Amino acid sequence: MQDEPEVLYPDPGLWTKTSLIQLFYGIMVNLTSVTFGIAFSFSSVMMPQLSKVDPKITTTMTEETLIVSVLPFSTMIGNVISGFLMDTYGRRMALILCEVPMIIGWILIGFATSPAELIFGRLIVGLGCGMGMIPPRAYVTEISLPNMRGVNGSFPSVGIALGVILQAIFGAFMKWPSLSFLNGLYSIILLFLGFIFPETPYFLLMTDTPEKTEMTLRKFRSIHYDVEAEMDTLLEFKSDNRLRRLRTKEQLQLLFTKSACKPFCTIVSYIIISQLVGVNLVLMWTIEMLHESKSSINPDAGNIALGFARLIVGIGTSFLMLKVGRRFLALVSSLGVFGAFLLFGIFIIYNTQPSAIPFVFFFAYIAFSSIGYYPLPMLLIFELSPLQIRGIVGGLGIATLNGTTFAVNAFYLPVRSLIGFANVILAFSILSLLGTFYVYFYLPETKDLTLQEIEEFYNERRPTLTSQRRIRSMQALSRQLGSAESRSLMRIKSKSFAR
Repeated sequence: MQDEPEVLYPDPGLWTKTSLIQLFYGIMVNLTSVTFGIAFSFSSVMMPQLSKVDPKITTTMTEETLIVSVLPFSTMIGNVISGFLMDTYGRRMALILCEVPMIIGWILIGFATSPAELIFGRLIVGLGCGMGMIPPRAYVTEISLPNMRGVNGSFPSVGIALGVILQAIFGAFMKWPSLSFLNGLYSIILLFLGFIFPETPYFLLMTDTPEKTEMTLRKFRSIHYDVEAEMDTLLEFKSDNRLRRLRTKEQLQLLFTKSACKPFCTIVSYIIISQLVGVNLVLMWTIEMLHESKSSINPDAGNIALGFARLIVGIGTSFLMLKVGRRFLALVSSLGVFGAFLLFGIFIIYNTQPSAIPFVFFFAYIAFSSIGYYPLPMLLIFELSPLQIRGIVGGLGIATLNGTTFAVNAFYLPVRSLIGFANVILAFSILSLLGTFYVYFYLPETKDLTLQEIEEFYNERRPTLTSQRRIRSMQALSRQLGSAESRSLMRIKSKSFAR
C-alpha cells in the first residue's frame, strides 16, 4: 500500500511557537541591517554640520559628492566579497566578518580632519556594509517557512529604517565625530552577538550530514512541528538536484546557466528601477531635499518624522506579507510613488513660499516606497537565487543596487543644477510609472512557495510557479476526510445490521 503524502500546508500561524522562533531569529539577525540605515543616513546628518563643527574641513561640490556617494560605490566590492564568503564559509561567519571593516571605518571617520580622510573612512564603512547586506537576507530566507519568509524577509528594510531614525535622533544633538564613534560601538556589539547564531539548515544541507542539518533545523522549529516531514522534502530536494558545496569554477559555470540568469535578470531589472525612482537617494539627501523644496518643517525634525514613517510602514508591510502577494504590494508601491511625486513636482514648479506641503509629499513617497520598492527587490533576489550560488547571485544583485545608487548619487547634484529640482522629482515619477508596467508583466509571485519549488521552476523541473506542496496536502487531507467518513458510515451500517 502506498504511503499517504505528508500534510505540510498550511504553515503554522503567526502566533504559534514555531513562527515566533523564526520571528526571534529574524529580528536578531537583522540588527545588522540597522547599521546600513546608520551608514547611509550618516551623510544626511554630517554634511550640514561639516564646516560648523570643524572650520578647517572645507569641501568643494566634487568632494561633497564623493563623501556621500563613495559609500554605495565601495559596498559593491563588499557585496561580491560577501557572496563568495557566504557560499564558502556559511551565512553565520559572513555575519561576523562584516563588522570588522565597519568598526575600522567608523573610527577613521571619527578622527578625520580632511575631506580625503572622510572619503577613505566612508569607503571602509561601505565595504563592511556591502559585506553585511547579504548574510541577514539569506539567513532569514533559509530559516523561514514560506508564510514567514515574507515577514522575516522584509525585516532588513525595517532595520534600515530604524537605523535612519536613530541616526536622525542622535544627529540632532550630537556632533558628527562623536556620532561616528557611537556607530562603531554598535558594530562592536554586533560582532560578538554574531557568535550566538546557528548556521542555516540549507547551508548545512549542502555541506554537512543530514543529522547535523536536522539538529539545526530543530532550533528554528518548535517541538510540536513535524521536522521529520520537512527533512524528507529537503533530502529529496538535495538528491534530485545533486546539491553539494561547489568549487569556484563550478560556481562560475552555474552562474551562467539559464536557471540562474533568468531570475537574476528579472530581479536586477526591478532593483535598478527602484533606485532610479530615488529610494536610496531620498534617504541619503533627506535634509538637503527638505531645504530645496521650501519645506517649512524643521529639517532635523522632518528627517526624524520621515524615519518613523519608514519604520512604521515597514513593520506594517512585514505583516501584510502574511496575507498579500508580492506583486500586489509592488504595484501599489509603484503607482503610489508615481502619483505622489507627480503632484509634488507640479507643486514645486508653482510654489514660491515656505510650506508644510512638501513634507506631506515626502511622507507619501516614503510610505509608498516602503511598501514595495524598498523591501521587495532584496527579498525576491534571495527567494529566486539557486541555493548553491545564493550568496554570489545575491551579492551581484545587491552590488547592482549599490552601483545604481552610486551613479544616482554621483549625478544628482549636477543633474539638479542642470534641469532643476522640480524636474528631478517629475523624472522619478515617470520612471515609477514605467516600473508599474514592468511589475505587471514580468515580476513573479512567490508567496506560499517553498524555496525548493521556486528553484525547481527555474531549473525547469516544474512547469509553473504553483505550490505543489499545497496541492499534495489538500489531496492528503481530502483522502483522510474521505476515509474518516467511510469508516463512520460503516459503523452506522454495522449498528443498523446488529439491530
